Amino acid sequence: FNVMQQRTELLRNRDSEGLKELEKACLNNNARFMNWECTREKMNLTRKGKALYMHCLPADISNVSCKNGEVAADVFEQYRIDTYKEAGFKPYIIAAMMFTNRFGDPAGVLERLPERGLQRVRR
Repeated sequence: FNVMQQRTELLRNRDSEGLKELEKACLNNNARFMNWECTREKMNLTRKGKALYMHCLPADISNVSCKNGEVAADVFEQYRIDTYKEAGFKPYIIAAMMFTNRFGDPAGVLERLPERGLQRVRR
């Protein structure tokens, strides 16, 4: 979360050098966790081994999209359809976040939409 706040501020200030430095810092931080991977063994430690692997995608899949990923290929494949369904909501979540940050009273904006009498779908 803190990284996104920093990124937002750098974008507002049009600080491309700062963005590059932040990206480097993030990559260095990620490198500290290269030994962690969601494997079958870890999934089996969950209640009755029935945990659901979820990710908003893209995911780093070991030996598929990269050498050392965050999830083993067999785990990703087992939950691929559920993960794709979850990731499909991502554009709507991003749009909702943008909407709520764009307006001081987002609920009021939505309530007033019908008053404008505009068609949402054009034929």
